Amino acid sequence: MADQRTRLRVAVHYRLIVRHAGVEGRGQTENLSERGAMASIDVDPALCAGDHIELDIELPGHGTVSVAASVRWTSTVLPGMTGLEFTQPISAELLGHIAELVTTGVDEAEGF
Repeated sequence: MADQRTRLRVAVHYRLIVRHAGVEGRGQTENLSERGAMASIDVDPALCAGDHIELDIELPGHGTVSVAASVRWTSTVLPGMTGLEFTQPISAELLGHIAELVTTGVDEAEGF
């Protein structure tokens, strides 16, 4: 199957707070793009494709940015690994940060 991704992804590990159906969980990004993220998420009950969630992403040097997202897929092999698509509109701060990472590289992108 061909890779249908149209946006560059940046491998970064940023802390997340995840809210879904009145429950809060934690996680970290594995990568980010202008349209979404792959993240490792620990929340009970586990997320399912189609779920709508709220994320707080800790951006180094920028504080916390909130974004709504929908779950596109969950891994059947790696527990908690989740594909997310951001719900429009996405904050200009998050978009600008991702664009900066794509342009300048990710040397200082580690969130831990």
